[in-house]
Order: sequence, then C-alpha cells, then structure tokens
Amino acid sequence: MKKIYRQILTGAFILLFVFLIKLPNVSAASCRIGVSAPSSVVVGRSFTVTVSVSSNASIGSWEYTLSYDSSKVRLNGGSLHVVDYGNGSKKSASYSYSFTALTSGVATFKPVNASVLDYTSTNECLSSTGSASVTIKTQAEIEASYSRNNNLGSLSVEGAELSPAFDKNVTEYTATLPVDTTKAKILATAEDSTASITGAGEIDVVDGLNKIEIVVTAQHGEKKTYVINLTVEELDPVKVKVNGKNYTIVRKSGLVENIPVGFSETKIKIENQEVAAYESELTKLILVALKDDEGQISLFIYDKNKKTYTAFTEVKGAELNLFILDNPLEKVPKGFIKTTFKHNNVTLNGYKLKEDKDGIYYLVYAQNLETGGKGFYLYDKKDGTFQRYYKDFFDLKDIKMKYLFYVVVGLLGILILIIIIKIFKAMSSKEDKIKRYEKKINKLKNKLNHDFDEEKDRYDIDDVDERPVIKKVEEDEYVVPKKTRKQKIKEIEEAKKKLDKTKPSFRRVSLEDDDI
Repeated sequence: MKKIYRQILTGAFILLFVFLIKLPNVSAASCRIGVSAPSSVVVGRSFTVTVSVSSNASIGSWEYTLSYDSSKVRLNGGSLHVVDYGNGSKKSASYSYSFTALTSGVATFKPVNASVLDYTSTNECLSSTGSASVTIKTQAEIEASYSRNNNLGSLSVEGAELSPAFDKNVTEYTATLPVDTTKAKILATAEDSTASITGAGEIDVVDGLNKIEIVVTAQHGEKKTYVINLTVEELDPVKVKVNGKNYTIVRKSGLVENIPVGFSETKIKIENQEVAAYESELTKLILVALKDDEGQISLFIYDKNKKTYTAFTEVKGAELNLFILDNPLEKVPKGFIKTTFKHNNVTLNGYKLKEDKDGIYYLVYAQNLETGGKGFYLYDKKDGTFQRYYKDFFDLKDIKMKYLFYVVVGLLGILILIIIIKIFKAMSSKEDKIKRYEKKINKLKNKLNHDFDEEKDRYDIDDVDERPVIKKVEEDEYVVPKKTRKQKIKEIEEAKKKLDKTKPSFRRVSLEDDDI
C-alpha cells in the first residue's frame, strides 16, 4: 500500500515539473502581419495599401517584403522591403503604400519572407500572415454592372386612396384630399435599393388640382416618373375662362412663391368671395393667381371695372423689372414690325427691326414696375438685356456712321491737296533752276563776246594762246586766272548740258553758239 502511495506521489511531482517547464510557452507572444486595401478600384485611379505588424505583447524586431502583381498596379510610394524594431512597449506598427491601378483584373498584396521576434524572449512569434485582393475595373465595366431598375416598389398618399391601385408599371394616378388640406404626405419606396427617389415626402398643396411628380433614378442613371393628380376639395370654387382656357381662382394667400417687385399681398372680393390678390400702388395694377386644369399657377391682371383677366408677363433685367404690355399707347417706331420672341424660355410679344437679319434687336412696350413709367424698351437677344429705347436710337447710329464717313472723306481730300501742292512746288522749283542756268549762260556769253571784241583786232583766232594768262601780282595778293576762249566755250557747253537735264519734257531751251 505504501508502495502505491509512493508511486502516486512520484507521478504528481513529475506532472508538476513538466507543467512548470511548459508554463512559459503558454504565455509566449503571438504576432501577426496583416494587409488592408480597398475591395475595388477604377482603372487609372490611385489607392492605398496598408501593412500592419501587431502582437499581444511587445514586439522586438520584424522583417517582410510586400509582394504584388506589377502587371496590374504600379507602386507610387513606400518601401517594399521593411526591417524595423520596437522599444519594448510597442505592440504594433503600420506601413502605407500608394499604388495606381493599371488594368482590369484582381491584384493581390501579401507580405513574404516575413519574420517577427518577441521583444522579451527574442523568439520567433509570427503566427499568421494576411493578404488583400483588389478588384480593378474600368469605368465602363463598373457602369455596366449598375442596376437599371427604376421602378417604385410602393406608392401611396397618406389619408387618400390612389386610383387605380398601385402597380409599378402604371405611372399616373389620381387621389383626393378633403377641404382645407394644405399639406400632403407622399409615401414611396424603390423596388431596387440602389435607386434614388425625388418628389416624395411632405409637400404643400392648394385647393383644386395639384400635379405631383415622383422621379425614380436607377443606379445606372435611367429615370422614371410617376404622376399623382392630387385634388384638394374646395367649397364653391370660383371658375373663370381666359382666352378660351378654364382656370380656378387661387383664394388662399401665401401660395405664390415669387411676388413681383412693388406688389404687396392684399384681399379683394370676386363673385362675393374673398380671394388673395397682389396690388401695386405705383402701377395701379391688381394681380390674382389662377390655376389651370393641370394645376399650374400663373398671375393675371384683374380689372375690377371690366371683370377681365390679362396674363401678367414680367421680365427681369440686371437693373429693370418690366411688365410687358401688348397694346402700346405710343406709335411703334419706324422700321419695326410686330413679332414674338423668347426670353428665358418665355414667349413675349414685341417688334422686330426689319433690317436686322440676324434677329438680335427686339422692341417691347412695357411698364417699369419700380418707377411706374411706360414706354418702349430695346431687347438685345445676344446679351439678354433690356434698356430704355430712345427715339431715333438706330438713326443716331446712322448719323454717327455718316459723320465718320465725312471725316474720312475730308481727311483724304486734305491729303490729296497736300500732294498736289508738293507736285506744283517741285515743278516751280525746277523752273527756277532752269532760269538760273539760262541767266548764267547769258552772262557767260556776254562776257565772252566782250572779251572777243577787245582781242579780235590784236590776235587772230588761230593764233590765240591756249595757255592761261598769268598776271604777276604782289605777295599775298590773289588774282583769278584769265580764262581762254576755248575754256569759256567748254564751260558754256557744260552749262547747256546741265540745263537740258533739268528741263521738263514738255519744254525745250535751245542754245546756239555765237557767230564768231
């Protein structure tokens, strides 16, 4: 029996010893290297990949190389081979890489040749290495995968019944709400969760017909419109007809969003019922809101005396707010013919300039809502602006052009006159030069004849000494050498040649030698 106890006690000591030896291994550090990246990216776009080194204890040192498919992506920044270490308290570290997607496909990122050592024991503690895959597609491939489902999954009006019953393939419905309803709640959901919806929710409504549009846009971009013709019942609706079209007077106030400049809200009575109206003290106009059978609200001028309604057409410029009048109280300026044109998608009655082939200038007769003044305004279609039209607006332009023409003609006339004067002056100067040469020639001829008369009795012409006569003079006294007859004749001939060169073609001067 004692032997058995001894064996049991020995075995217990052995088990305890083994447990104590194995205990450090139970608490050994566990380390991991993980990779994170976006699940998908478009070709040509840049994205970031992050590598994380972590441990449940302090990490000592680590090393890895990030592997990737260079045919699918291009590295923009980041060191692929990492060798780093901790300081005893660091349990994690991360490294970021920037890549650009090059082509469609799947790119995988994974650390290889990885190693992590425990800071305490310096033993290898790497237990797992993760990876990340990125799906790369072109924009066309992505859009091709988008859903084209633009159907509604449900549609209803709170407090009203749709007619017909909702069907995703039926796009138009009717519903009715009770008297004095000012807001309606439209409930709608898309059949596809990736589609978007506009037009649903709580919306303002008025008495009579309200046309409500709910637009469903598929992920791919296709749109589908559902229409609810929602009628709010009203007591004793006031019906009117304008230009053959049926309208209902909007009696409630606050339903006109943009009240024209210079008008303020008031109340008037039509057919013994109080309705909302808008009055201008400056222009003396009264406006009321009329709603057509499609639920569109427009402003009309109401004439209390005649009980008539006229469409109110307002145009706004940079500094003008005008009300277009169809029947001008002034004579239409000369050169304009009646026509229609569009301004901000609104058709206006006006007058077109006959000579304006490009259709740029139009004339309208309007009342200024800020000043109350009436008159013609010129519309420049190219600039989309209005300005006050002054009498002879285009005539002034013609006058300016004519003035410019006369100025140009005058300047040309002056220039031609200057040229003519210069020509005459040049000709007269040539005449003066000819006269000077003639005078010089005559002087030389007279002198030659005088000298010849003195010498003819003493010398024979053939015996004339060709050498110049030199007279002896005192020192510092200068005497002009006497010219021979031959020299004088030669000088006359040279003068004649110069004279012939300077003479105009239409005049000739004849020089003959003296009869000796």
